[in-house]
Amino acid sequence: MALGVVGSGIDPTTTAKQLVASERAPADARFAKTETKIKAEVSAIGSLRSAMSNLQSALRTLSGTQTSMARTVGLSANTAFAATASGGAPTGQHQVEVLALASAQKQSSAAFPGGPATAVGSGTLAITAGEHRLSIEIVDGKNTLADIRDAINNAAAGKGLQAAIITGDDGAHLVLTALDSGQSKAITLDASGGDSGLQGLVSGMSVIAPAQDALIKVDGIERTSASNTITDLVPGVSLTLKDAAPGKPVTMTVANDTAAQLSGVKGFVEKFNAALYAVASATNYNATTKVAAALNGDAMVRGMSRELRDMIGGDVIALKELGITIGKDGTLTLNDADFNAGVAKDPTAVGTIFGAGDASLGTRMGTSMTAILDSNGPLKTRDESLTQRTKVLTQQRDALDRRMSLAEARYKAQFIALDTLVTKLQSSSNFLSQQLSSSTSAS
Repeated sequence: MALGVVGSGIDPTTTAKQLVASERAPADARFAKTETKIKAEVSAIGSLRSAMSNLQSALRTLSGTQTSMARTVGLSANTAFAATASGGAPTGQHQVEVLALASAQKQSSAAFPGGPATAVGSGTLAITAGEHRLSIEIVDGKNTLADIRDAINNAAAGKGLQAAIITGDDGAHLVLTALDSGQSKAITLDASGGDSGLQGLVSGMSVIAPAQDALIKVDGIERTSASNTITDLVPGVSLTLKDAAPGKPVTMTVANDTAAQLSGVKGFVEKFNAALYAVASATNYNATTKVAAALNGDAMVRGMSRELRDMIGGDVIALKELGITIGKDGTLTLNDADFNAGVAKDPTAVGTIFGAGDASLGTRMGTSMTAILDSNGPLKTRDESLTQRTKVLTQQRDALDRRMSLAEARYKAQFIALDTLVTKLQSSSNFLSQQLSSSTSAS
């Protein structure tokens, strides 16, 4: 006779896992939805920060004098000198004449037919080159022309002057070259002590290139300079002298660099519009799909957008005079031709609107960007809030994992106990069935 099925037929491990999965499914769905929302907000805040930071950089570039008050220099001839102007340099024309270039002194010794290895003499060599003063001991055994060259270079250490040996048909010459131009940087030598050989070297030195100051005339006013680069002759203008051209004055015109100003304004317009687009992307609502963006309805973002629009709206007339118009959506449009016409009409317009003045649009908007991006600003505060929400979500998931682990163990134990109980009942049932069967057969 066949026996009944032993046990409940339930797999305790699998059944426990299935029950736990069913029980935690709603919580997992809720956590996943929250995580997706947090990630979307983090991404949106990151996009806003990037857009506002780019706008801040564009404002800094535009409000600096090198852009808002950019200058260009035009020369009627470009052979005698080159010129550059810093932002804010006074505009105007100047007559510039380069009468002489600055030059560095060069001295040469008499010839030494024996070459660089010729022993010269001993003693103390005193050399002055501008503010550099050297005192060099030349001793017997290390007193060749080459030794003296090396001793001078070691003592000078690349400052003031440099020594070299030039060998011609008549022999070797010690050549000293001043490293700085101008009369005040001329080289002087003296020898003392030792023997007459070193003194003969000094007395035999001759100037082969004079130390000379530059001489330049601007609007009839002469100016000397030890250097061929002059930065304090005309305010904000740096001159680099290249050739002496007496009697050949050059007209130098310092004017607005409209191209640089236009480039700076274009950068601002582009980054301002990008900031508005970032706000719109983070807050929009798609009526067709009925899907709202991560920060739809967010008061902080609405406040930033309103602040930007209000600042621009307060200068609408001044901006229009520079070819900048404001659209219905708040974005800006720049017309190059109108901009150039506006600057031609008022060369100070860009500096007035976007420069570093306390009341300028550039300063006010820059202050606003600093507040928005500050370590205590709204974007940083929101970042910290999202980070905290992420931590809380992680903690909640960890707590759920612990609860579900305990529940799974409990369910498994219960099913094992149930399986044991069912097995016992089936065994008793089988025994009783056997007894009844035996009784029936006997009767």
